[in-house]
Amino acid sequence: MHCNSMRTLIAFSCFVISCQSFALLPTKHSIRKSMRQFSSPESPQPQPQQSNAVGMTAEDAANLSTTSTARMPPQVRRVYESFSWKYQGKQYNINYRVEGEGPPVLLIHGFGANVNHFRYQFPALVQAGYRVYAVDLLGFGASDKPANVPYSMELFAELLRDFIVAQKEKESWVVAGNSIGGLCSLMVAQLLPHAVRGLVLFNCSGGMTGFRYEDVPLWARPILFVVQKVFIQGPFFGPRFFENFRTRENVQTILSKNGVYGVNGVSNVDEELLEILLAPADDEGARDVFLSVFGGPPGPTPESILPTLQCPVLALWGQDDPWTPYNAGAHPATGRRTLPAR
Repeated sequence: MHCNSMRTLIAFSCFVISCQSFALLPTKHSIRKSMRQFSSPESPQPQPQQSNAVGMTAEDAANLSTTSTARMPPQVRRVYESFSWKYQGKQYNINYRVEGEGPPVLLIHGFGANVNHFRYQFPALVQAGYRVYAVDLLGFGASDKPANVPYSMELFAELLRDFIVAQKEKESWVVAGNSIGGLCSLMVAQLLPHAVRGLVLFNCSGGMTGFRYEDVPLWARPILFVVQKVFIQGPFFGPRFFENFRTRENVQTILSKNGVYGVNGVSNVDEELLEILLAPADDEGARDVFLSVFGGPPGPTPESILPTLQCPVLALWGQDDPWTPYNAGAHPATGRRTLPAR
């Protein structure tokens, strides 16, 4: 996961100062395809399932959450089940979704996303015979958004570890994550080696943030420091950065980019997707969480974790990913195979 640090630093600095983009990371490949790598030979192949646009049943649609109704269209449900998590002496409500019966699968979203990021994967995996979980990380989706919490990859990994343990599943888990969710998956497998039997990484990020000071030349580190502390976390620019970052126009523009939710110049962004990603930004505490995570510590690298794992890992990468390009890796051509888009 090597990259041209200076080119990336310049692009990042310009992005932050101009506040023109909303970098929400997508899922570009169906998790259904990746799960076949860990299925037993007798596992049934996924079949098309009748559902509405968000994979909800009629009963689900009749019991919709009223959270953020000012922005959410009535057919989108935000709140599912609640897991009470104790961290540093305080209790937090963690939103999660669970469906199906069978071997457990945990889906972990990326930065700015939530459990509905996997609305198409849920029915497919349930149909394939899995018990499917998805968790809103602390600070995201419909989970609590405390302001005075040191958000970090370690915090997210502890949350997911405790969540897995609390479910008391008899079989071991397959954990799949997108972006920072991919890094979370690696960290969870390291924390629970006997509970995780396989990982699926979708465009796995190299850290919670885009940069590590040790990867940036000495003369450029002050630039990165100013960008993070003044333009992201500063009391004057920080709130303005957040407000510009989350506008509907910016979100639609960045998601429509080729390689995100755009393919060959054709956008796959609709109102439902925009509302799923935008609604949590209206929640109390969302701004503080965003600024804390965006300017927080990067956490461990995937390279440092992979040699310690005992389970198989399937890495999937979108060839047009504009933020973490597949051809920037140490071995970009290793095992590369193009999968058709949905």
